[in-house]
Amino acid sequence: MTYSTMATLDRSKPPKPGVSSKVMFPKYFEGKCDNGFKYFVVENHTLPIVTIGFVAKSGALFDGDLPGLGSVTSELLTKGTRKRTATQIAEEIDFVGGSLSSNVSWDSSQAFVSVLKHHLATGFGILQDVVLNPVFPEDEINRVKAQRLASIQQLKADPGYLADVRFLSSVFGDHPYGQPSSGTEKSVGKMTRRDFVNFHKTHYTPDNSFLVFAGDVNPQEAEKYVSKRFAKWRGKKRASKTLRAASEKDKGTVCVIDKPGAVQSALRVGHIGIARNSRDFLKVFVMNTLLGGYFSSRINMNLREVHGYTYGGKTSFDARLLPGVFEVSADVRNEVTSQTVDEILIELNKIRDTLPSKDEMTMVKNYLAGLFPIQLETPQQVAGRVIVIELYNLPRNYYRNYRDNILKVTAMDIQAVAKKYVRPDRLSIVLSGSSREIAGKLKKFGEVAVFDAEGNKISES
Repeated sequence: MTYSTMATLDRSKPPKPGVSSKVMFPKYFEGKCDNGFKYFVVENHTLPIVTIGFVAKSGALFDGDLPGLGSVTSELLTKGTRKRTATQIAEEIDFVGGSLSSNVSWDSSQAFVSVLKHHLATGFGILQDVVLNPVFPEDEINRVKAQRLASIQQLKADPGYLADVRFLSSVFGDHPYGQPSSGTEKSVGKMTRRDFVNFHKTHYTPDNSFLVFAGDVNPQEAEKYVSKRFAKWRGKKRASKTLRAASEKDKGTVCVIDKPGAVQSALRVGHIGIARNSRDFLKVFVMNTLLGGYFSSRINMNLREVHGYTYGGKTSFDARLLPGVFEVSADVRNEVTSQTVDEILIELNKIRDTLPSKDEMTMVKNYLAGLFPIQLETPQQVAGRVIVIELYNLPRNYYRNYRDNILKVTAMDIQAVAKKYVRPDRLSIVLSGSSREIAGKLKKFGEVAVFDAEGNKISES
């Protein structure tokens, strides 16, 4: 046996990448009932499992004067219906080995059930019951509220949570996005059964909701279940409401939440960002990835690898129905807080003022293009993207063209959207840490306001 072929390999050089394979976003079925209720089917018969998601196109954005209302309403869906108590719901889904969950985002309220194909009728029946027939029992309301209040109180010991709350308030002011979507002690304490009933009645309506089936189910089966359980649903049409975006600030602010004795600070830096259905979103997505959206990004390399200020720094654009938040986040040592903010400002100005290199563009686009197929491995992942398409009224071929559109983004595109959506002169700078150690170092960035964990202003300088 000889090894001459092996000996000729130069292992100091990585192998050249092969030809990129074509990845197609799977086809899916779309149906609609006479009452306006839509449903989608992502068919995949690899495993005998079906997941069904119910989505109402209203989330924490519609909480009104009670932050957390949508979140608590969603949690209470599974705590009792006209036919089942909370215990019966839990026992029935457990008996068939399924799972049932509910949650809220800023833009939607969702409930999911996952069962073996053999138990599809049971799972679908439970899902339909909890989303259409919740009764919000007083004993369950009291229990859920007590748990939520205890959770909020516990979170006040977490510097990251305190920084997040103050940061959103600083960026969005009195806009709904400026409040915690999980609620505050004051708002949760004031909630009554009438509030939950009204939120459900107003937003869980046929014209404002849809279903997504994913897995071992075909359109004919889905249509049968929808026709039986949802086609005759006669909820009142949701009243249209004019939504206003939060107002941009004309200057930056600096806030510190005092955590006496803390040796490091939770840092949040940013401003209002972009809406999810903006034509610029994909370009901004690529730009953000280059800036701070993956390990090899500029922000992470600067703060972690070059200066050793943090274990990791990142940026994100939380794009929502209305323009969400652009955020730079990191946990940093007290003694390097001002230097960290300096370096962040350098990177934000750099991405606005100079074109990315060819190597940077190739690396970030290949990373995103290569990541996309991994995000479509399960029917549930595909269904998640169908939900995004419907929720934000994106073109039906959005994800079919996604990879190609990512690869079309140019260095000039990156600089153009950076100039438009990255604004170093309007930054909210928030740190949760020892004010005695860090507040004085931040004065060069503006007037510093210091708050306690309850949100009360302690000082200003």
